[in-house]
Amino acid sequence: MQETIESLLQENAALKSALTDLKKNKHELELVIENTGVGIWDWNVQTGETIFNERWANIIGYTLAELGELSIKTWLKFAHPDDLQESERLLKAHWSGESEYYLFESRMKHKKGHWIWVYDTGRVVEWESEGVPKRMIGTHLDITDKKVAIANLDAANKQLKKLSYIDALTQIPNRRAYEEKIKTEISVARRANSFLAILMIDIDNFKEFNDTYGHDKGDEVLLQVSQLIKTALPRKTDFVARYGGEEIAIILPFTQLNGAINIAKTIVEQVFSSAIEHQHSCYDKSVTVSVGVACSDSSYEKLMHFADEALYEAKRKGRNRYEVHTTETIT
Repeated sequence: MQETIESLLQENAALKSALTDLKKNKHELELVIENTGVGIWDWNVQTGETIFNERWANIIGYTLAELGELSIKTWLKFAHPDDLQESERLLKAHWSGESEYYLFESRMKHKKGHWIWVYDTGRVVEWESEGVPKRMIGTHLDITDKKVAIANLDAANKQLKKLSYIDALTQIPNRRAYEEKIKTEISVARRANSFLAILMIDIDNFKEFNDTYGHDKGDEVLLQVSQLIKTALPRKTDFVARYGGEEIAIILPFTQLNGAINIAKTIVEQVFSSAIEHQHSCYDKSVTVSVGVACSDSSYEKLMHFADEALYEAKRKGRNRYEVHTTETIT
C-alpha cells in the first residue's frame, strides 16, 4: 500500500513538472509569436468558427474587441475580392493532397482604407474524413513593406532599362533600341505580309558646322533637329532613333512608299524652315537634312541597306532633299 502511494505521489510530481514545462513552453511560444509579429488563425472548416490572436487583428488596424464576433466571415470581410478565387484554388489543392501547405500572398483592407499585403500560410491539422478538412491553423505575416520595396525596385529597373534605350543627347531612342525594334517590326511585317518602310536621315555638312560653331552648339542643333523629326511622325507606332553621329533612323510599320515619301518630304521642309544658321550651307545659310527612303513588302532585311543607298544618292545630288531606293516602285 505504501509503495502504491509513493508511486502515485511520484507520478503526480512528474505530471506537475510536465504541466509546468508545458506552461513555460506555451509562454515562450507566445513571446516568440508576439515578437515576430505573426497573426495566428485557427479555423474550423466545417462550422466556419475561427479564432484569431490579437496580432492578426492589429495587422489590419483593429483590436479583436473591435472586430466583434469572429468567424471565417471576418476574414472574408477584409479580404480583397480579386484574391478569393486563387485562395480557394490553393485551399482545394492543399485539401486534395496536391500541396503540403496552403501558401498565398494576398491583400486585406486596413482600417484606414488602404490595402495591405499578408503572407498567409496554413495547414490542416484535423480531418473530418479523407480529403475533407475539419480544422486548419495558420499564420498571417504583414509583408506590405516587402511588396512596396519590390514594386519600387521593379519600377526602378524598368526606368533604368528605359534610360539604357534612350540617347542622352537627343532624348530619342538609341541604336540599341533601334536594332531591337527593327527585329520586332520585321517579324510583324513578315507575319502580316505587310509593307515596312525605313528612312535614314543625315544632317548636311555637320562636321563643318561643328568646326565653325563648336561641338556644344552642334549638340544643341542635333537635339533640335531630332525633336523636329520626332514631331513630324504622325503615328504612335512610328519609331525614330539616333543611329549614330548625326544619323537618325525612322521605322514606319504598315507604310507603303507614298506614305514614307510624304514623311520624308515633311522632315526636309520642317528642318529647312526652322532656319537654323549654318554658314557652310548652300541653302539660305541654314541647316538642312538629306533623307534616304526605302520600302518593301518582302525584302525587309535589305531595307537598311536600301535606305543607306538612297541617302547617299540624296547627298550626291546636292543635299536638302530626299531620294528613294531606285528598285522600288511608287504606287
